[in-house]
Amino acid sequence: MSVEMPDPNQVRTITDLIAALRALRAGRSYAELDRAANLGNRPKEGLPSSTLSDLLNKGRASRETLEVFLRACQVPRGKWQAWQEARERALTADVPGTVGLIRVAQADPRRLGVHAAIDAPGATDDLPAYVLRDTDIGTAPQGVRALLTKAADRGGMVVLVGESSVGKSRCAYEAIRAVLPNWWLLHPADAEQVRQAAEHVAPRLVVWLDELQRYLGGASGLTTATTRTLLQAGAVLVATIWPERYTAYTAIPGQGQPDLYAAERELLDLADVVYLPSSFSAAERMRADAVATSGDQRIALALRSTDYGLTQTIAAAPQLVNRWRGANPYAAAVLNAAIDVTRLGVVSPLSADLLRTAAPGYCDVRQRAAAPSDWFETALAYANGTLNGAAAALAPVAGPTTMGQIIGYQVADYLQQHAGQQRRLTEVPATCWQAMVDHLTDPGDQIHAAHAAQSRLLHQHAQALYRHAIRSGSGHAAGLLATLLIGQGRVDDALVLWRARADAGEGSAITTLADLVDEQERAERALVLLQAGADADSREAAVRTVGLLVARGRPQEALTLWQAPAGAGYRAAARSPEQGQGGMTADDLAEVLMTAMEIKSPYTRWHSERISRLVVMIGHQIGIRPDVMEAVRFAGLFHDIGKLAIPGPVLNKSGALTEEEYSLIQSHTSCGVSIVARLAELFDDLLEPAARFTLTNAALEGILHHHERFDGRGYPRGLAGREIPEAARVIAVADAFDAITTERDYRPARSLEEALTRIREEVGTSFDPEMVEAFLAVVDSQRDQIELLSSACPASNSKKPV
Repeated sequence: MSVEMPDPNQVRTITDLIAALRALRAGRSYAELDRAANLGNRPKEGLPSSTLSDLLNKGRASRETLEVFLRACQVPRGKWQAWQEARERALTADVPGTVGLIRVAQADPRRLGVHAAIDAPGATDDLPAYVLRDTDIGTAPQGVRALLTKAADRGGMVVLVGESSVGKSRCAYEAIRAVLPNWWLLHPADAEQVRQAAEHVAPRLVVWLDELQRYLGGASGLTTATTRTLLQAGAVLVATIWPERYTAYTAIPGQGQPDLYAAERELLDLADVVYLPSSFSAAERMRADAVATSGDQRIALALRSTDYGLTQTIAAAPQLVNRWRGANPYAAAVLNAAIDVTRLGVVSPLSADLLRTAAPGYCDVRQRAAAPSDWFETALAYANGTLNGAAAALAPVAGPTTMGQIIGYQVADYLQQHAGQQRRLTEVPATCWQAMVDHLTDPGDQIHAAHAAQSRLLHQHAQALYRHAIRSGSGHAAGLLATLLIGQGRVDDALVLWRARADAGEGSAITTLADLVDEQERAERALVLLQAGADADSREAAVRTVGLLVARGRPQEALTLWQAPAGAGYRAAARSPEQGQGGMTADDLAEVLMTAMEIKSPYTRWHSERISRLVVMIGHQIGIRPDVMEAVRFAGLFHDIGKLAIPGPVLNKSGALTEEEYSLIQSHTSCGVSIVARLAELFDDLLEPAARFTLTNAALEGILHHHERFDGRGYPRGLAGREIPEAARVIAVADAFDAITTERDYRPARSLEEALTRIREEVGTSFDPEMVEAFLAVVDSQRDQIELLSSACPASNSKKPV
């Protein structure tokens, strides 16, 4: 049969494609085409009738299916590429209704997040020539381009993981331009725009998610459901993310630990992941040499750099760091303020007013006195000056709907990574905290900054930031502030906040309010009983009464009770230490706090007492000085006292914690320090010298930092290694061991050997190797005591270790 072969170059629309494919069919039946597809001893490929119907009636088919059809129609292989290009033109011919779409081939890489490149003599283009990465080359199944080709046929998500300025965005851009040039491209402003696109998915759509973390998290973050909808419709999602973010999202929490990123991990499970190294391989450098030899001056200049990687040099990383290091006092103040605010969790652009207000605290008194009238304008111009035609240390940012109007500034990614790491332990000045209080407007930013202030025990700033977030409508902030207030003994003020949320109909707030009221009523009933004992001069009853008053948020009454007129029993405590006896001992203060804790959680009291014994055993093994040991012991005893401030429904929740609930749980470390420090101050004049010495920084640091991890992924400050105070590193091991060997509602107690295995597995990640080694030595030498201590554990009414 001789028929005229249609010209694929004339195909422009789906209608054209269907007509051309039908002409190629030339009257063959579906059965004939299916048989022809399998001639020549090839593996069974075939053309089922459903596939042929989609192809010949709708123009729908994968690249592979089209090739099988062309072979069945005896089209020469040399013409297949023209037919594939015809298919692409037809499938992307219709302009979709989604606003903001452009062709991939027409996209501006700079607007997609590709870093500007340094200037070099003779350079004319915006970007240097692209040096192919190893992951681009060939048909490796895990290469970026191979994965995009696979995703193009049935939908898919490709995520590039790498440090700042290693070329993630450029690699992704060059890949979609090479593989999907005629597809439509959506660069969404936020997760809401992605959801809108999923409602009516445009054909042949690429969704560009540079810096994926900006689209994740919280109630408004990108969901797995939206992602699945896009993928099922055949869209291709391309994303980039920093390694630490990817690790945090995908890490599996330990048994019983809250799963903060379950939603993010589920979403990322849908993706194919490509890791982009920070440095070039030998093969990549050879390709870069060839590009430089061909005349690209930027690549040639970058190859001469020895301090930074090629991609970092092209993106002006050396200049960014030098700009920061070489700044005069006023420019340094502006830059350091921006870096600090960003590392404290603020993600919105930083306003000029915020930077101006924060900067004075970064200068000394002489520098402030000598500042010229235009110090800020000059400093800002220095900070946002473009370096070698590429990045700025502090880049100006426009609003989403405005042109030429700067709404704030953002620190360059590479500089933030570099300088933020160097400044991570540097104290943030008061002017910076006040600037955040006065000028942050986004409730999410306010909550992050407040949480950072609370973890540093800066409660005045934390309260102000939480209250601003509450005024912006954040119930999350109301819960966090209520917990902070309870930690300060302001129970009635906290109840007002929970009652407001309950009155607004929030189910969790209603439950929490009911629990708090019940807790207070139980304390009141116990007070009536103990007060009689206190009136009868029982020292034990007096101590427990003081503890209940503390739990009830009535510390002044507790002090008054202890200062009762001199007499028998506990009233002798009113005499001063100089009188020789009767002052409040460290054990008295411990019993006060443990009584308060027992009302909240009987299990936690016994858990804390076991921890203090384990801490002493480990402390003796590592040689902690005797005068410090008592402080470390009390840190172990009080390490969870901050749970007094945590709502019972959250503390005892059996299911996964929400983001808000986990924030509340995390606050128990700073609340614990507040409770102990407040009581120590309240009873200061009555404390015996030994008791006062016990409540040193060693004790407070142990309480505050016992949930830090040796690898830096703990809380509240993310300290790592020896940055974590010694007391906290000791408590971390003891706390984990006791949690594992304690019976929980959701599992029986684990054996000593199982616990030791788990702890060994976490050496260098969760735990200090030195502390684990010391603990293992204690187990070897005092195994009977350890087993006896574990066997004394009462059943836990706590749902999970935190």
